[in-house]
Amino acid sequence: MRFPAEARRDVHVRYARPSCMGGFAWFTVDFEPLPDGRLGFDFVNPLGPDDIDAECAQEVRNGVLLWLIGTERKDLCSVHCPQLPTVKELGAGVPVRPDAGPGLIALRAVLRHSRVHPVDSLPLTHRCAGWHAADKSWRDVEVADEPVDRAS
Repeated sequence: MRFPAEARRDVHVRYARPSCMGGFAWFTVDFEPLPDGRLGFDFVNPLGPDDIDAECAQEVRNGVLLWLIGTERKDLCSVHCPQLPTVKELGAGVPVRPDAGPGLIALRAVLRHSRVHPVDSLPLTHRCAGWHAADKSWRDVEVADEPVDRAS
């Protein structure tokens, strides 16, 4: 069985962490099953550097993938954060996190829109926001339990 069975479109995330280190990410992403029965994970970023820089886009990808393999939110920035599976491992079949249902990862994530802040758009913030986008999509959550994180 492949995961996901159906597409999830227009997942909006606005993620802000007010602190002296800052942190701002705001984007829309579509999740869809990979075509042709393939397994793996594709991340598509058709946006330009004015919308999101390459490092932040890569961290959105990493955050989504970390959610898929079962990483807990508390471990995104810690020494307990697991190593990401390789392209070869994903193509051979990596199980999706147990609480998402049965299946092997067969997902394409497409970044549709992004806003950046010239100072506070940090890669780590985008990793957390990518994780949150996947979590929000498959838990059907409109607003997270954190008041600083609101769906738009």
